[in-house]
Amino acid sequence: MMIENNRRRTYRAPVRTAWVVREPSPEPGTALLSASGEFDIESVLCLHEALADARHEGSRQTVLDISQVGFGDSSFLHELLAAHFSHQRLVLVGPVPDQLRQLFLLTGTLGLFTIEPG
Repeated sequence: MMIENNRRRTYRAPVRTAWVVREPSPEPGTALLSASGEFDIESVLCLHEALADARHEGSRQTVLDISQVGFGDSSFLHELLAAHFSHQRLVLVGPVPDQLRQLFLLTGTLGLFTIEPG
């Protein structure tokens, strides 16, 4: 699905409390996303859809704010890794919640991501 840069869109999980908001971007070619809530196998579809839309529209850069993520499991990490390898540039914006930082450290993936302070 194509997303115009001047429209706000919310992707909601069918279960649990997780959502991703796509904000209008002042920079052409940049997708601005903010993830909030708890992401697991039952709720990660909203993140998958938001990231897929950004990739399919040809964004040169996807910026994902993860500072409001209360929980992320391996399915959340899987979506981030898939985006890291399929998007031209993925930037995570923090501060990175402690639980996610621990997940990245335990899996050895922290160094793969570009993380900017919030």
